[in-house]
Amino acid sequence: MARQAPARRQPLSPERIYRTALALIEENGVEDLSMRKLAGVLGVDAMSIYHHVENKQALLQGVFQTVQEELPLPDPMPADWKEALRQLGKGFHQVAQRYPGVFPAMITSAYGTEREREIFHYIQRALQTAGVKEQDMPRATSALYTYGIGMANVAANGLRLRPLYGEPETDRHEAHGTSEADAEFSIEMMLAGIEHLVGRSG
Repeated sequence: MARQAPARRQPLSPERIYRTALALIEENGVEDLSMRKLAGVLGVDAMSIYHHVENKQALLQGVFQTVQEELPLPDPMPADWKEALRQLGKGFHQVAQRYPGVFPAMITSAYGTEREREIFHYIQRALQTAGVKEQDMPRATSALYTYGIGMANVAANGLRLRPLYGEPETDRHEAHGTSEADAEFSIEMMLAGIEHLVGRSG
């Protein structure tokens, strides 16, 4: 009887590392993620990961980039700036629904990603079309991005009030996100705010 060839080992790559880390975050949270646990799931020695990822912060940045790349940026951008930002807002909501566990850490991270830069440029182009003045552009872009990603996090995870001192912590899986209709309401409120800003400055 012919001997069966051993199963071919899947090569280690940054993409495989980031996807596996993302799955672990969604299952157990960012705080529980470690290089040792990640290596165990990947079936490799922990030092092998460091050939592809410098440290845990770099690992998280790769995970954030992976998630953000699933946010579509239509090219060409819709001629109607409202529709362009509306699609972006809905995209944020959909990605947050897909990966609710990673969003809180992504929002509070001190470091950005290349994809985040692309999203900022997309927002700026839409705001220029809307008529936002150059001097208002940095604040408007930052506010819009913060609002969009924060709204998406609330839509996926619900509004989490910090517990009072001495009260028991609630399980992180207990909170329920808001509906798609709630997300759309938030997006339209955001667009109305931009219109008001343009009208006032005009």
